[in-house]
Amino acid sequence: MKKESRTFRLVLSALMVAISIVLSIFSFELPFGGSITIFSMVPLVLIAQMYGVGWGMLTCAVYGLVQMVLGLKNFGYVSGIPAYVVVFLFDYVLAFAVIGLAGLTRKIRNRPVAAGLGALIGCVARFVCHFVSGATVWGEYAADWTAPAFVSSGLLQPDVLPYTYSFFYNCVYMLPETLLTVVGSAILCTAVFEALKIDVCCDDDNKKTV
Repeated sequence: MKKESRTFRLVLSALMVAISIVLSIFSFELPFGGSITIFSMVPLVLIAQMYGVGWGMLTCAVYGLVQMVLGLKNFGYVSGIPAYVVVFLFDYVLAFAVIGLAGLTRKIRNRPVAAGLGALIGCVARFVCHFVSGATVWGEYAADWTAPAFVSSGLLQPDVLPYTYSFFYNCVYMLPETLLTVVGSAILCTAVFEALKIDVCCDDDNKKTV
């Protein structure tokens, strides 16, 4: 990879992270927790589509670290090193790093399909991370949760309640967030790739990326 190509990649990745951070600030806070942003994950999906899973996950992990710094107050609601580790990984660093899995579909010729499907994979992986955190560290709040009327009593038993709570809690904001990310990625990918002259088919370590 040529020096100028690597420099371009670094600058573009930093720019995409910055755009995602700005977009994440404009969010809709939900009454019972969680928030919905307007396309804040789309720049991260596009980076993964441009440069692959490895680079995408690294870039998204950086974004997760920034979000952790912005949300340090959340560590005050838990106690103990194991809880801190779970929040660190499954609410921030790993939770956003897995958005980079959007790069798995980058070789699909239909660019909107590739980006949309990749966004779906990344968002589902993020949901799984938040689910783990919600069912473990944040499961103590499940006792005060008012479950939807359609949830069966079997899912509200003490031994499974934290999992039920985490699933529904995270679904409330992750479903619309995923929809916005999939649609936004599918719509914007072609225009962004053409504007930046990104050619995925020619992107490897032995060829010039841009």
